[in-house]
Amino acid sequence: MHSRYILRSFVLTAAFVLALPVVASAQTSRVEGMALQGDYIKDYTNIYTFPTCLPMIGNMVYGELGNNLVDPVSGHPSTLDRSVGVVMDKLFGGNWGTWGIHLREQTANLGQGDAFSNPGPGQGADPNEHLNESFDVMWGKKIGTTTVGLRLNRSFAKFESKLAGVTTLLESDVTAFGGAPSVGAASNANLARNILGVGGGVGFQMNPNTNVELSLLYQNRKYEHSVSPGGPKFQDDGPATYMFAGRAMWQWQPSVMVVPVFKYYSFDLSQKQTIGAATANYNNSFKGWQIGVAGNWTVSTNDLLVMGVTFANNKLEQQNDVFGLGLPDTAKVTENLYPQLFAALETHVNHWLTLRFGANKGAYQKIKLDDETAGGGTSELTFASFNMNIGAGVKVGSLQLDAILSNDFPQNMGWIGSGISKSYFPKVTATYPF
Repeated sequence: MHSRYILRSFVLTAAFVLALPVVASAQTSRVEGMALQGDYIKDYTNIYTFPTCLPMIGNMVYGELGNNLVDPVSGHPSTLDRSVGVVMDKLFGGNWGTWGIHLREQTANLGQGDAFSNPGPGQGADPNEHLNESFDVMWGKKIGTTTVGLRLNRSFAKFESKLAGVTTLLESDVTAFGGAPSVGAASNANLARNILGVGGGVGFQMNPNTNVELSLLYQNRKYEHSVSPGGPKFQDDGPATYMFAGRAMWQWQPSVMVVPVFKYYSFDLSQKQTIGAATANYNNSFKGWQIGVAGNWTVSTNDLLVMGVTFANNKLEQQNDVFGLGLPDTAKVTENLYPQLFAALETHVNHWLTLRFGANKGAYQKIKLDDETAGGGTSELTFASFNMNIGAGVKVGSLQLDAILSNDFPQNMGWIGSGISKSYFPKVTATYPF
């Protein structure tokens, strides 16, 4: 009996590992092509975590052209997670700072620019599944050696029906369920809440060679789901989600920049269920932190070599199976990365072609499952995860196109080299500075 329980626990732990994204990457094709977190390099995507970067990137239009995935129902390709954004410092004569606006198909994850990126390494994924972002507006201004940045975003959807004396209400992402929801969808609604987010940050020059950036992003995530008056009612029991982040950029040598990074994030996934006169409260949360450092080397003439290490911890605590993974109703899942190593190279082959590749390695990665139900136990899984990406960039006039390449692209050189028809560019991003 004991060995059967241990085997079942490891199966459940493995299910948790496979159910969440394992790629610790940033949000655009350029950074994902190097298998990095964007926090460790200079890139315009830093604005999503650090709004103080907004005045530093100049005027730009970007287009996230989407992830080319296969629809699990139809089996046909489906492009998801598209967006267009504009950053301008010329509005109002440039006297009122720099403004940014982002128009998205899907709500971005916390501190990220799309819905497929992670705030933290390993299983540090935002559980958000919302498809109804109303707006995301940013503002930043440089004042002497200090920079300030602010952000406001909102995602909202509501379905309400009153037919034949029956009232149905869902205030969250109704499109996640293909239209009108059912009672069984209440747990999914917990992961697709309406969002009102505010954020801000400050950046300052510590000395002539070092800049420091701090930011706090806060989101109020709420939902309510009821099917009939007096019937079962499901709603959030804690809306607070937030992330605190800090980093420094130290120009150690003319060709070497050192970037230490710290992050802490917390998602409250608690539920309140009311059935008749009975009310049940379930405390669910997902939290994580990381601390790391990277070196950015300028090699050759203008190429970039990045090497670094990060230590991280992710923890899920639940009193019901909030992710629907078949885990025990009362459980704690803890992931430790002690450490994760990463390295990447970006090389400019000529004035119009850029190639890049990178990898990260969980040198000592452990996931521990504590079954806290009566008679439960503990299981651990220790392993060394590996992820590698490759990418390319092409410049056409003032337009820069960056793409992630399929892993087998170097072996078959796409359709021209092999005659195999498939998606060789699963994600493409376009940027246009002006």
